[in-house]
Amino acid sequence: APRPMAAAAYEVPPPPPPPAVAAVVAPPPPVPGPPAPPPRVGFSADTLFSFDRSELGPQGKVALDQFAHELTGMQFDAVTVEGHTDRLGSQAYNQKLSMRRAEAVKNYLVSAGGVDAGRISAVGKSESQPVTKTEDCRGTKPTPKLIACLQPDRRVDVEVSGNSRR
Repeated sequence: APRPMAAAAYEVPPPPPPPAVAAVVAPPPPVPGPPAPPPRVGFSADTLFSFDRSELGPQGKVALDQFAHELTGMQFDAVTVEGHTDRLGSQAYNQKLSMRRAEAVKNYLVSAGGVDAGRISAVGKSESQPVTKTEDCRGTKPTPKLIACLQPDRRVDVEVSGNSRR
């Protein structure tokens, strides 16, 4: 008699697990840093003043108004205004002129620009930090050519330190 066949033992594999879905967590966006004003801004003295003068002209006031507007909303420790001259004239005369120009810019930034008078200072540097090289601008007589060549030396630099957004 035929033997009954034993039931085949089939194991049905379990269904595959559903694919793992990793929770995608986006990293937090980086906190943007405050757009700080330039730490040092240079203004051509020819933009701010007439040649050999320390009274601010209309064009100079516009330039300083724009700078003061950039400072709005900024918190800073100090503002230093440096006046510079070219090498024409005596050192003593240039020292006084550079100081008068620095003071004029300082006073304008306080009165019209709203800068705290306790956080701003002015210093005259005379012709001690020229931008031009002597070999590029030859001569000692104030000719129109030499005056034009030395123009980059006649400037006011404004340095803002410890700045951040409020």
